[in-house]
Amino acid sequence: MTHVLHDILKLGSKRIVISYDIACKYHIHFRERIAHKSWPLLTPEKLRQLDQTEVVWLVPKFHLASHIDGCADKFSFNWTDDVGRTCGEIVESNWASLNLLATATREMGWGHRKDTLNDAMLFHNWRKAITECK
Repeated sequence: MTHVLHDILKLGSKRIVISYDIACKYHIHFRERIAHKSWPLLTPEKLRQLDQTEVVWLVPKFHLASHIDGCADKFSFNWTDDVGRTCGEIVESNWASLNLLATATREMGWGHRKDTLNDAMLFHNWRKAITECK
C-alpha cells in the first residue's frame, strides 16, 4: 500500500479514495502505523505531503451491508462526492481467473511471474471494457 501511496503522492494528487473491506477499522491509526519510528514506510517529506492530502476511506457496497449502521453513513460510496455510483468491488472480480494462474506461475522467476500476472490483469480489464460497450 505504501508504494502505491508514494506513487500517488509523487503525482501530486490532492485527494485519495481508498476502498477496503474493513476501512472503518483500518483507517484508525493508519498514519501512526506508516510513520512508526522503528519502521517508517514513507519518508518524512511524503508524510508531510500525505498530511496535506485528503484521504477518504470507504467500504465497498457489498461488504458495507454486513457492517454496523454507523459504517453505512460514514464509509458509504453513496454519500461521497465524485464516487457515489461506484460499487468498490470490481477489483475483486478478477480473482477467480487469477487464482487459476497460481499453479502456472508459482515456479516462475519474479519478473516472468509479474509479467504473466500483469498480462492477465490487462486482459481482464480489456475484456471488461469491451463487454461494457455492448
